[in-house]
Amino acid sequence: MAIANFDKLHQQHQQWKKDLLLSEKEIKSLRDELTELAAQPLNHDQQVKVEHFQNALIRQKEVVNDELQLIIKGDKMMSENDGPEAELQMLHNKLQDDMDTFDRLFVELREEFKAFKRSLL
Repeated sequence: MAIANFDKLHQQHQQWKKDLLLSEKEIKSLRDELTELAAQPLNHDQQVKVEHFQNALIRQKEVVNDELQLIIKGDKMMSENDGPEAELQMLHNKLQDDMDTFDRLFVELREEFKAFKRSLL
């Protein structure tokens, strides 16, 4: 399938970058909240949950960085006049799938974290 409109593709990549950078800020905020929660006296199960969230947030930050690198790669391919269109299309499709998965998992993690916070009250 030929890519008809590089501008549209580029705009979507720019939106993904913005979304990922916002997610990165939210991850930092959640990590800060988690640090505050971890300072309270917690039972063993709660400590296990804190560790779970610490690991999950580290992983989400890694995914953000990985996806940003892929977007940069796609942008570079688009900037090359003779960039391999089929490879760009495959990369774009992978990014679309990755972003859908990231969004879904991040929403689930955020909801799980909110429920954990409520359980501590």
